[in-house]
Amino acid sequence: MNVPLDPSTEADGAWPVSGRRTPVPDTSMLPGTGQAPPAAVETLKRMVQGAHDAVDNFADRATPKVRQLSDSFDAAGASLRARVDGLRGTVRSHPLASLAAALLLGAAVAHVARRGKPTARG
Repeated sequence: MNVPLDPSTEADGAWPVSGRRTPVPDTSMLPGTGQAPPAAVETLKRMVQGAHDAVDNFADRATPKVRQLSDSFDAAGASLRARVDGLRGTVRSHPLASLAAALLLGAAVAHVARRGKPTARG
């Protein structure tokens, strides 16, 4: 059975109840009202302009450092590519020595890894 709800009987419901007022926003800043903006708005404008100036100042100081960092990464990448090409040439010219070096390096890494593990003595 459906019983119709009476919104005025609900104490905290979502329905508007007589006697309750919804706050109305301040309209003093709407265009055409003819009222001057309050002092808080001017203060806010100065704060926003200060924030913009600070960001611009930071960007002006950071730009050369970012470019320098980018150039350093580019140089490091070029150096790494040159070393890889040199290593590739060495492996091609001495394949057996390269294979022996890789096996020795692998054995050394495995030995160090085994020594670092705790033993199950007890």
